[in-house]
Amino acid sequence: MESLVRCEGLVKIYKVADLEQVALQGLDLEVREGEMIGIVGPSGSGKSTLLNILGGLDTPSAGKVVVGGRDLLKLSASALDTYRRHEVGFLWQQPSRNLIPYLSLLDNVRLPMMMTGVGARLRDRRARELLERMGLWGHRERRPAALSGGQQQRAALAVALANGPRLLLADEPTGELDSATAEEIYDLLHRLNEETHLTVLIVTHDPDIAGHVSRVVAIRDGKISSEVVTADRSGSSPARGSDASRRSAEYVVLDGAGRLQIPAHYLKRFRIGRRAVLEPREDGILVRPPQEDPHE
Repeated sequence: MESLVRCEGLVKIYKVADLEQVALQGLDLEVREGEMIGIVGPSGSGKSTLLNILGGLDTPSAGKVVVGGRDLLKLSASALDTYRRHEVGFLWQQPSRNLIPYLSLLDNVRLPMMMTGVGARLRDRRARELLERMGLWGHRERRPAALSGGQQQRAALAVALANGPRLLLADEPTGELDSATAEEIYDLLHRLNEETHLTVLIVTHDPDIAGHVSRVVAIRDGKISSEVVTADRSGSSPARGSDASRRSAEYVVLDGAGRLQIPAHYLKRFRIGRRAVLEPREDGILVRPPQEDPHE
């Protein structure tokens, strides 16, 4: 399966007054077409910065980012605007970022298509299809404030999909929802992924995200540190399924220079500080703390 997203050595440095803050430190990431993945990590790890770069809302300080064969750093301002309108959709934690409060749901979904020159007949048909898929056609004349939180988020998703993007970027989409409603949103995203081959990236703090996606990427200190890959017993990678038919494996991730981040709980458990010893074995490499380290 071809990759839709490829990031190589992404660096992002923000400068506030005379201080520099490094959000990404040489991040590498590849996402296949039609994949649904979760992106996790502590606050400040670079998760949202990565989504903003992939969405064309921010530019990296260094590195390369390719989406759908386009190098985003080489696009003109007008080409980047076209990319944001047609190729990528955004779903935010606050539905109000997708929805205009004084418009009906139907007009909210029509609006992105109107902005891209879609004809009225096609706009109406596409808006109806999306609202029916979200279970909101009966509420089409209502304004966002008249809906529940879950309904608002489903309406926001319809707006995000209005122009038929290949890539959906969801930033904490269930952060303001109760657990039952969050489950509904995850199930809806999974059905969209399966039925339309939509590629979905979900940034979240939800510890249960692994139960909803095929791969969880953990970011720590601005780099990919580990991945959890979920597959069924046949070897395919469904995002959903019974616990009996699904298995997960956690991997540390090496960057282009062969560096890896060992999870902090292992470093603490085995008392590994600044240095470690690598011992080649027939079946791999053993990483252990040195017998003596005068600098520890």
